[in-house]
Amino acid sequence: MGSRCDCTRILALAGFRVVTMTSDSESSASRLTIRIERRGIRRYPCSGCGRRVGRVRSSHDRIWDDLPWAAHPVTVIYAQRRACCRQCGIRTERVAFADPKARVTRRLRQEIGLDCQSMPTSHAALRHGVSWSKARRAEAAFLADWDRTRPRHRPRHLGADEVQRGKGQQYWTVLSDLVRGEVIGLAKDRTEDSLRTLLTTCLDARQRAAVTAVCLDMHRPYLNAVGDTIRHAEVVFDKFHVLQLASAALDEMRRQEFFRSGPAMRAHGRGKRWLLLRRWKTVRGSKRAELQRLFTANRRLFKAYVLREQLDRLWTYKTRPGVLNFLFNWIDALRWQRLPEMDRLGQSLLRHLDGIAAYCDHPVRFGVVESINTTIKAVLRRSRGMRDEAILLLKLKWATARPIRSARDLARFLSPQGLYSNR
Repeated sequence: MGSRCDCTRILALAGFRVVTMTSDSESSASRLTIRIERRGIRRYPCSGCGRRVGRVRSSHDRIWDDLPWAAHPVTVIYAQRRACCRQCGIRTERVAFADPKARVTRRLRQEIGLDCQSMPTSHAALRHGVSWSKARRAEAAFLADWDRTRPRHRPRHLGADEVQRGKGQQYWTVLSDLVRGEVIGLAKDRTEDSLRTLLTTCLDARQRAAVTAVCLDMHRPYLNAVGDTIRHAEVVFDKFHVLQLASAALDEMRRQEFFRSGPAMRAHGRGKRWLLLRRWKTVRGSKRAELQRLFTANRRLFKAYVLREQLDRLWTYKTRPGVLNFLFNWIDALRWQRLPEMDRLGQSLLRHLDGIAAYCDHPVRFGVVESINTTIKAVLRRSRGMRDEAILLLKLKWATARPIRSARDLARFLSPQGLYSNR
């Protein structure tokens, strides 16, 4: 198997040398058991204060799983001391290559943690030959260490939205940075206390002071939480939710005109819901002709569809008076149309006019909130559900921050250590 000096060089643990190395069988995938010992001065760092201590109370063998050598799994054994520190008392010796209470080395933990971000934990555990629980703990330690050491930015635009968890009326409140597209915090329910807790615990005073706008839907508890916590920030209503209200009004009108007007009209509107909710520029070919026949059968529905399409121009204006004039003209166009559903929509838009017009001063990125919701659902689907919300939040921060985008970024997590001789 080579000399101990060569084995020490291959193992590449700073400050340690290989004492013995054995194999459990003669097969090509046999497990290697490597016993190591410290090199140099026999003083041991205290796990509490970090001072080097020479008085040893006792020692016992500790076992760690390490990176494999070719096809051979590796087990590292080290006689860890219990040192008598003058400041901390009796403490366990600190080892540089592994975390306290861990059963894998730091470099294997990094490999497992990186693999768990692109595959299920069970697959990563099988790939590295460890148990599922050990892979889960390694992933949690890897993500927590990354989140603890990464820089804290001061977000300028925030986004708050809810995402459904599981079945039934169960939701998470998600707080995100719209400029960088990263998740900041996650809390249960969609109440006022949930968002207020996220704003006060996930952001410090300097970060809250830097916020200029918060993108929300028209959920009243979220508005109250932002008004109480970040009073200087303006609320910008999400374009997706405003147009969703317009689509809901158009769909309700379709029900009134066709399905609640008897069987004669019902035949014209059956199966046309999703076609009617599509924007005109995305309808092509035979579907456009089918939609035109539907409008020929009912002109009131055609008027409501045109009004819904015109609402998209609300976010093209650069000044607040321009938004106000457009909305008043849009409401005036409803005056003699006898469209009660669209009238109610117009009154709702007037009540939320400040949040809609705030986009002129704070052009936030509307699509980031919905893309983050899609990322959350993808992570949950890949992990077959997740009960630990702390791990879920760390995985979402990693998935949205995307810290590895090049080979240089990968080297920050898998940087090889230097070679050490036996002297």
